[in-house]
Amino acid sequence: MIGAVREIKRKLKELAGTRGSGGRFLTVTLSTSRLDDWRRTVPSFLNSEFNRVTRELGLGREAKRQLQRDLEFVQDIVSYDVTPKTQGLAVFVDGAGDVNERIELPIRLINRVVVEPYPHVRPVVHALALLEPFAIAQVSRDESRLYLVDEWGVAQENEVTGPHLRSTDRETGEMSIREYYAAARQDTLVELHYKEVAGVLSKLLEQSDASRVVLCAQHDIASAFRRSLPEALAGRIVAEIPFDAAASVGQMVATARAALDKARKEEVAALVSQIQEALGPGGRGVCGFDDIHGALGRHQVQTLVVDRAYRPPGWRCVDCMWAGLAQTECCPACGAEVVPLMDAVGELVRLALLQNSEIAVGEDIPLLTELGGVAGVLRYG
Repeated sequence: MIGAVREIKRKLKELAGTRGSGGRFLTVTLSTSRLDDWRRTVPSFLNSEFNRVTRELGLGREAKRQLQRDLEFVQDIVSYDVTPKTQGLAVFVDGAGDVNERIELPIRLINRVVVEPYPHVRPVVHALALLEPFAIAQVSRDESRLYLVDEWGVAQENEVTGPHLRSTDRETGEMSIREYYAAARQDTLVELHYKEVAGVLSKLLEQSDASRVVLCAQHDIASAFRRSLPEALAGRIVAEIPFDAAASVGQMVATARAALDKARKEEVAALVSQIQEALGPGGRGVCGFDDIHGALGRHQVQTLVVDRAYRPPGWRCVDCMWAGLAQTECCPACGAEVVPLMDAVGELVRLALLQNSEIAVGEDIPLLTELGGVAGVLRYG
């Protein structure tokens, strides 16, 4: 299903709270990019991974038969229904529970087959962190354009032209004399134009899911435009790229995405530093798998930060919400059976999603590694 980020997030939250019938839910994520020659390699990957996973879980004949039917559902989608624009596919299936959902994204996903009590939503959460909608403000002194960019590309474009001065002529009536001022371009006209651009940009952000803006302009124009903005709107501009008259819209969007990604990484690194400073009694910082899991159990996590590469295996209770990294014969909280998790941090992400916590994804942040690969901001100390 191709949809807006908002719809995908709604679907993910719904899936995150859905327990598999018999305690088993099949999640498959795949790269369907042309670069991977995926139509040739995916069928054999699915079969070999499925056999490995079910063998390691020691499933009985009936349980394996049901999962095999779920896998066939995935194989049908892969064979017939993937759209040409799709580069990443996530399928969540529990045939016995009548659940079968798919999410298609314009970004490659790592090939995985996961069988766990709940859907493995973490890969899609990570992908959405890179695909957040944003706005590009391409600003000049008289002709500017605003672009709303969603996960698939430019979704909306607004052109904002400079002010037109008017004068009355006896023969022709009201006529534009803007061209007489084009060379000089008085400062007052430029300021009026910047204010008009700011007004249109504010409405664009209010009416969309975008929260960040990338400014595209010559440096002197960018500086002047920033000075003309209200403080709240100026705070939305997180990156700046130079204007290139020879660049296509697609090239500009790609450059803006790269600048936005860099700004996002810097934001996450700064957040991790703040968390470290807030650790300890009375502070709002928390880190490490066990402490994060405990805080989620108390619905106390406002923001969860996870290292994209940190995927430790772990264990989860089949009855209560206990999860841990150390292998154990039974649940230390209630004594019930425990089942293996391919990615224990995925359970933290699932719980955070259910609790409407913000989820930030870090990459190559040494301090986050020192803090145990996961950290968080508490709602209260």
